[in-house]
Amino acid sequence: MVNRQLRRVQEKSRKSAKKKRAAAQKKKAADRKRGEKKRFWNTVIQFLKDVRIEMKKVIWPSKEEVVNYTIVVLITVTIVTTFILVLDLMLSKLLALIIT
Repeated sequence: MVNRQLRRVQEKSRKSAKKKRAAAQKKKAADRKRGEKKRFWNTVIQFLKDVRIEMKKVIWPSKEEVVNYTIVVLITVTIVTTFILVLDLMLSKLLALIIT
């Protein structure tokens, strides 16, 4: 009889220990999630602060330089486009002569 009662008490204590461990693990997981969220936002905020600092270090071109660079780019694009157009027309005429 004592043996049966002792077993019941041991089973109850094991079950309660398992429940306590499970509750502790759930709490740790929840704390970890909260910490990860907090860490994520801290990382984002730090990143934005660093971006702001780096943007202050940039030497921005003047309006005159931007206009000059834009003109150079437009002229270069026009020249390259014209070259490709002429090359395409020449190759299509050559191909037409070969085929016919």
